[in-house]
Order: sequence, then structure tokens, then C-alpha cells
Amino acid sequence: MLQGRNIEVLNEILSDNQDKEIVVGTHGTVLSTIRNYYDNNFGCEDFLRIIDWMPYIIELEFEGNKLVGKYGHCYVEKEFKDNQRKFELWRG
Repeated sequence: MLQGRNIEVLNEILSDNQDKEIVVGTHGTVLSTIRNYYDNNFGCEDFLRIIDWMPYIIELEFEGNKLVGKYGHCYVEKEFKDNQRKFELWRG
């Protein structure tokens, strides 16, 4: 459900800003659901990896609402103190 809402909003942003360059700031969970939508190989392990990347700046290139490019620009690695505990909770 979360991914569906995020993609719906992303598609609205893309539709409202055709042929424009835009910048969107968000947190890792939203970014992870968007990345997973376009690449289902991006999963929980990838999400846990980017928790330590603050800020994490990537460029997504779209034609309409189709993702045609992804470019990593930078990230600053900072240890997330609860990373291990959250990973254990998610593994169930």
C-alpha cells in the first residue's frame, strides 16, 4: 500500500512537471519503495544498506512515467545506531 501511494504521488509530480528538471527530497523508506517498484531486485538488504547513507543523492531520469536512467551522485556513510536491532526485527 505504501509503495502504491508513493508511486501515485511520483506519477503526479512527473505529470505536472513534464519536460522540467525537478528535485525531490525524501527519506529512505519512500526512496526504497520507489527503487523497488522500478527494480524488484532492490530489496530489504539494499534498504538496510542505505540506512547508513545520509544524505544519499541519486538522479532518476524519466520519459513520461518510465524510468530510463539512474545515476548515483553521492552519499555520506554514517552508522545508524539501531541498524542491527532493526535488521533482527525484520528477519522475524
